[in-house]
Amino acid sequence: MGRRLGTATVKRWTLAAVLCVLVNGAPGAFAEPAVHSPSELARYVDAALARDPAQELLPLLEQEAAALTRHSHSWFSDGPVGSVYWQDDAALTDDGLREAEVGLEWPLWWPRAREAARILAEASAAEANLHPRYQRWLATAVVRERLWMLATAEAALAQAKEAELSSRLLHEQVTARVRAGDLAQADQLMSEQEMLGRAAERQAAERDWLTQRAGFELLVGLPADLRDLTPERIADIESDAHPGLALLAQKVKRAEAEWQQLRARGAGAPVLQIGGRRERGSRDEPAIDSLGMGLRVPFGGAVAKSPDRAAAQRAWGEARLQWRQALRDHAVSRQEAQAALQQALEIQPLVERRAELAQRQQDLAQAAFAAGELDLMDLLRIREQARLTIRESERQHLTIGWSTARLNQILGDVP
Repeated sequence: MGRRLGTATVKRWTLAAVLCVLVNGAPGAFAEPAVHSPSELARYVDAALARDPAQELLPLLEQEAAALTRHSHSWFSDGPVGSVYWQDDAALTDDGLREAEVGLEWPLWWPRAREAARILAEASAAEANLHPRYQRWLATAVVRERLWMLATAEAALAQAKEAELSSRLLHEQVTARVRAGDLAQADQLMSEQEMLGRAAERQAAERDWLTQRAGFELLVGLPADLRDLTPERIADIESDAHPGLALLAQKVKRAEAEWQQLRARGAGAPVLQIGGRRERGSRDEPAIDSLGMGLRVPFGGAVAKSPDRAAAQRAWGEARLQWRQALRDHAVSRQEAQAALQQALEIQPLVERRAELAQRQQDLAQAAFAAGELDLMDLLRIREQARLTIRESERQHLTIGWSTARLNQILGDVP
């Protein structure tokens, strides 16, 4: 597995993130070209997509678009219909009446209906073309979150191991001084309790890390390697290039095309009729053969077709509403993500300074305890405060990288 995320490594991540923000400008003012995520992220996304059941939908969308295209290019608006008719009087008068008729009917196109079918086919094809990028964007969101969750768990585990080692060394020091008669037996029990508490925290952190690693490998199918995990640069992407928003906008166009197609069909398609007929009035008469051609044109039907048109118009309105709500939610999420990243960058120097002071205080307290100028209770209290402060500093570095990844995801960045 990847190396432990020590303080030096995490600081390098933060420095990279700060430099990226300085190069790209403050969040919300993106002037530089988009720099995509590291290639390692793209590799994980490719592996996750290979295991994503949603990929089975993509060929079906392409088949639907191809079928609509073929239909819009066909000569007839629907399939032909054949008919056979036979009549004789054998069961009644039996005078020899015989009639046989064979016919074919071809539904034709209204000019507007054919154009509407072509527009619908193009809208469906455009929607099918947008789906792969949309699915990749969704997979990227999951991979990003899982990666940074795993990085956070690994950093917590590394810190828990360091705390356990430090408490063990302190316990050995206290035990030696108890044997020398410098400290009471109660101090040894107190240091042992501290050591056991840190061991329990290390075990809990290790279980969490194992859980996060197993979840990542189950989702992606690859072992996680965090050695090359670095904060991303903030992407510069317009809203209309956002995979989710672009797909919703295309769904609006398709819903409108479906509504326009129903309107263009009118009461129904005109039908070309061609047939042949053979008839004989009686046994003494010769059979007469004839051919016929006709055109059937439906009219009216506004009431009968109105439910379908109303349903299509409602679907179009719902698609527009969903798109507008997504635009609003995207703007809010973007503003919140930018504010979260900006806040993390602003408080980072303060958190780092607190961690430095806490480390210095812990070093002084350790020296004072070794010199017999500080009792064990005060030392443990100072060590606990320093541990929490240093952990907060390391988490702050991870928060900057995680916040940048979330902002890029909201902006629609796809590796």
